[in-house]
Amino acid sequence: MDQVAVQPVNPNKKVGYGWVVFIVTFFAAWTASSNMAKVTALAPILMPYFGISPDAIGWIIAAFYIMGFVLAFPVAWMIPKIGLRFTVALAVVCGVVGGLMGVLSTDLPMFIVSRVIEGAGMGFMNVAGASALFPWFPGNKRGLAFGLWGMWVASAMFICPTLYSALVDQAGWSWQGIWWMMIVFDVVVLILFMVFYRDAPEGWNGEPVEANATPVKHATKLVFMIPALWALGLCFFFDEAAYMAINGFFSTYLTSDNVGATLTVAGLIASGAAVLGAIFAPISGKLSDVLHTRKWVLLVGLLAGFLYTCLVFTSHSVEAYYGIIILGGIAGGFVPALVMTIAPELAGREELVPSANALVCFFQNTGMFVGAMFMGNAIVAFGWTMATWVVLIPCYIIAICCLLIGLRKVK
Repeated sequence: MDQVAVQPVNPNKKVGYGWVVFIVTFFAAWTASSNMAKVTALAPILMPYFGISPDAIGWIIAAFYIMGFVLAFPVAWMIPKIGLRFTVALAVVCGVVGGLMGVLSTDLPMFIVSRVIEGAGMGFMNVAGASALFPWFPGNKRGLAFGLWGMWVASAMFICPTLYSALVDQAGWSWQGIWWMMIVFDVVVLILFMVFYRDAPEGWNGEPVEANATPVKHATKLVFMIPALWALGLCFFFDEAAYMAINGFFSTYLTSDNVGATLTVAGLIASGAAVLGAIFAPISGKLSDVLHTRKWVLLVGLLAGFLYTCLVFTSHSVEAYYGIIILGGIAGGFVPALVMTIAPELAGREELVPSANALVCFFQNTGMFVGAMFMGNAIVAFGWTMATWVVLIPCYIIAICCLLIGLRKVK
């Protein structure tokens, strides 16, 4: 493939503004992940408000993830046409529009539609966010930037459940107050993003530019022909189906008669799992570099997830969860970080990376949707313990099999 050599720009100068772009893009992404956390944190409040049971909450949670798998490939195709600036901005606009519809909802169907629109923001950001940062950071400085970028979901899942629960439980806010607060936050972030974001000039990171790069749709076809990527995607599907099903109902279980925690304590425990995930994510990457294997470190994350699912909805003591969330942190940190590292490496060529990322994001969001939907129905039909055996544990067994069989030739 023809390449045009590009002279590197002063690295200190370019990375300097690259960090400005990083900050505004990170907060733009944070609008999506903080909106995702609203229903999972406040499910115990929303159920009596709308007069619904856990199976209906499962549908509300699942609604957020619909657009994640619907938009995965269209966003990859859209970026060259409208640019990264407007693609990321669209993600934030979805949060504002969906939030307004949600806070003004008069019935459950309207509220579910609002969550679909908010989830579209996550769909845009999954593919566009990292793509916006890549050109600003040269290879020798990209690791730190992308390690920090990997916290855009985990940090929201750490901060938001605690914040939302405390505002409702301690300050007496309504759930609508939380929605209005996040709408204002999203608007402020959108303005800051549009003011400060810049696309990097061509070749800004000092790397050669492809003169005849593979067209996006053709790249997608080539990615579809890599069997190990499909196995990795299926592994991610089943992991996220189980893990996000747990996240979606964690606060509900903790505040139920099974444990009896207050909403504030439930938020702190859920946040603890998220912050541990944020800590373990960069550790997993470093560990895979030191050991020269990503697959076996990923297996550690999946095994931790398996043990986590065995305990999370079968324990009855608040104190027990201080240990249980360590397993959740390992699973939540190791698995996404390593999957998103392995996928580009399996692609093999730089121009195939966006489509490879889109493929695993498609599986990820599909798993989130299916897991939340089935878990809610399983809780109503079988109860918490049996739902764990019917939905969660099989997911991790299948995920481990996909890894060991589908990636048997990968280190």
